[in-house]
Amino acid sequence: MHKIGVIDLGSNTTRLIVMSYELGRCFRLTDEVSETVRLAEGVGDSRTLQARPIYRAVEALSMFERFCRNTGVEQIIAVGTSAIREAKNQEAFWQALRRATSLDLRIISAEEEAYFGYLGTINALAISDGFVFDTGGGSTQVCAVRNRRLLRNFSAQAGVLRFTERYVTSDPISKSDMRNLRDGARRAFADLAWVRAGAGLQLAGMGGTLRTLTRIDQKQRNYPLDRIHGYVLSRATISGMVEQLAGRSRRERESIPGLKSDRADVTLAGAVIVDQLMEQGGFSELLVSGQGVREGLFYQHFLSPTDPPIFSDQRAFSVLSLARLHDYEQNHCARVAELCLSLFDQLAPLHLYGAWERELLGYAALIHDIGVQVGYYDHHKHSAYLVFNATLLGFSHREIVILASLVRNHRKGQADLSEFAQILQPDDELRIARLSALLRIAEYLERSKSQVVRAIRVNPTDDPLRIVVHADGDSTVEIWDANRRAGLMKKAFGRSVEIIAAPR
Repeated sequence: MHKIGVIDLGSNTTRLIVMSYELGRCFRLTDEVSETVRLAEGVGDSRTLQARPIYRAVEALSMFERFCRNTGVEQIIAVGTSAIREAKNQEAFWQALRRATSLDLRIISAEEEAYFGYLGTINALAISDGFVFDTGGGSTQVCAVRNRRLLRNFSAQAGVLRFTERYVTSDPISKSDMRNLRDGARRAFADLAWVRAGAGLQLAGMGGTLRTLTRIDQKQRNYPLDRIHGYVLSRATISGMVEQLAGRSRRERESIPGLKSDRADVTLAGAVIVDQLMEQGGFSELLVSGQGVREGLFYQHFLSPTDPPIFSDQRAFSVLSLARLHDYEQNHCARVAELCLSLFDQLAPLHLYGAWERELLGYAALIHDIGVQVGYYDHHKHSAYLVFNATLLGFSHREIVILASLVRNHRKGQADLSEFAQILQPDDELRIARLSALLRIAEYLERSKSQVVRAIRVNPTDDPLRIVVHADGDSTVEIWDANRRAGLMKKAFGRSVEIIAAPR
């Protein structure tokens, strides 16, 4: 596995991600470090970087570089954004950087910043048409996306640190400061007439503000999934948070669960920026992306020479990447997928599910055994844990819960779904039970991992359901074990089940 580090020096925070990967085949995040450096602190309208913020930024970059060198990172990609891009005294920063590091830091334009944020999001979320925005410390980038391609972009000097310093002079914020803050956001987006909600158009956002607002909302709701990426925030929720934050002092905000102390002063301005963008565009909700500029830079490297560097099917790729990372048994998993999907297709008149459920079932078959790398005993539970914590691209939280539950149920028992009630739909418990039953039967018909079972036939009108096994060898053990494990199928479909060998 190769290792690459990607550093994004922003106006408020500098962040490092380390990715381990096999080019074009699989990847995983192996480390992440962030430091609040506030490089744009005190810049104001003078566009002059101050000595202390420069020192903090360079110290963080030097630490990140040493970390990468000490952990076997082979290549470092480092970029800087609006704070340096707009500074009149860039040379002061460059001199300090050269004295402390050997990093080849590249200052990217507003257009490039928007592009890499778009790449990070479009590869990670299931969004085809709509708008993608990134609110950082110094600026906000907005992109229009059609058929997953970047159509146009826009950059405004509307960042959380910039707006906090410019408009927030009171604590708690006064009515006049709040009015000025909102007016500033309105002026920043006054030329964004093309950002409008419409049929089939989604809004996706990224940045520290949205991560913070998501954490706060999840804490308040006792959300059961520890996952920011793919979370849905409503406009009503964000507006409510604006009022909540505006009514408290900075010290009081620090006690809000989910709000880190180093963002207690800037999150209100960020929330107002996001709220204004949603109000102006008429959006009732947005999809939160946990990936952005850094991941976009990585995808450009990982998918090279593909142009544009976009996965043709990020869902299928990320499942296959997860399977490869855990040394899955390709032939075994392929046969389990083939058998359970055959059952799914033949029993369609009985379960009435469609392409979506079929897709999830096929994915579950590919990764059902990845937990064996942790340990054989309870490997079905280990597999579910790995799914819950994997970098799965393009999946909703509901889909991740379903996928993890199918993997959990493939061997024995059933996952307790009660904790996920606010994520799942009312009929998902039956859906999961039925799909799990098909996966379990297929798994035990591949018990010896020798692909001895070639095909299966079942008539959905039969009662009991008789599954006829066509084999290329002795399938006695497979049929015996599958019959022993048919209880879930009987329960889920309300029919007795018989699994027999085809007559020779």
